[in-house]
Amino acid sequence: MTPRPIWIDTDPGFDDLVTLALTAHHRSSLPLIGVSVVAGNAPLERTLHNALVAAETFEITAPIYAGCARPLVRPSVSAENVLGVGAFGTVGAKLPEPLQMASDGHGALRLLEAARRMPGELTLVAIGPLTNIALAMQLEPALPKLLREIVIMGGSSERGNHTAAAEFNFYADPEAASVVLDSGAQIALFGLNLTRQVLLSPPHIERVRRGNSSHATALADMMAHYLQIRRGAAMPLHDPVTVAYLLHPELFELQAANVQIELTGTHTLGMSVCEFRVPARGEANTRVAINTQGEAVIEIVLEALT
Repeated sequence: MTPRPIWIDTDPGFDDLVTLALTAHHRSSLPLIGVSVVAGNAPLERTLHNALVAAETFEITAPIYAGCARPLVRPSVSAENVLGVGAFGTVGAKLPEPLQMASDGHGALRLLEAARRMPGELTLVAIGPLTNIALAMQLEPALPKLLREIVIMGGSSERGNHTAAAEFNFYADPEAASVVLDSGAQIALFGLNLTRQVLLSPPHIERVRRGNSSHATALADMMAHYLQIRRGAAMPLHDPVTVAYLLHPELFELQAANVQIELTGTHTLGMSVCEFRVPARGEANTRVAINTQGEAVIEIVLEALT
């Protein structure tokens, strides 16, 4: 595989942690240029700390930058009610405390600088609320054309998770999601309809626990904790599908669509409305992932974690 430089925008988060682990494992194929952190799963102070924990755990040397601490226009929300305080819960204490500090500069500005240095080369992997990216686009309208592609975990072509209609990342900052989707960038969108095909189960977790990783036990405990919170036999593995797609696009089926974000609905705020009847009913602004080989994607992740 020809090396494909990437930038990750994230709000760690358990599955963000797994995404960073997967990226670190494939650092020669997906050289990581930088990481920008946004408030989402937890307040910015905590998601930034979690990103630095991930860097320490997986020996990530790319610079990590603090980004936006709140959505573009709305009050902040978080997923701590599901993921635990700080989004890693008490299980996160078993991971090493970071030795490195966040790098200087705002994440949105540093992303812009990287895109300008590498026009047409940099792929942006967005696995949190899209606030940093929307801000960067407002500061530099040419950014969508400077990027090779934006690969987003967000939205859904069916039901939501944070609300009945909306997926968390898009609900947390729907205005930012709307800015990014309507930007003219090349976008691949991985929503809940896709990630619910990628299910992590107790036997998978035990494979991680038996792995050779020095942090296998902590990672397995974190997965088991998340599974217990969900009260299910399996859980969708959301964010890592973005990196799995970059590594093995043949495992995914994507379809052109026009995707708009509901900004005013009483019950549907943050909903991603996917119109697949293009160009008859609208101009395509993204490619939506609709099918994948879920067990094959899980194997890619497990190979990295073990």
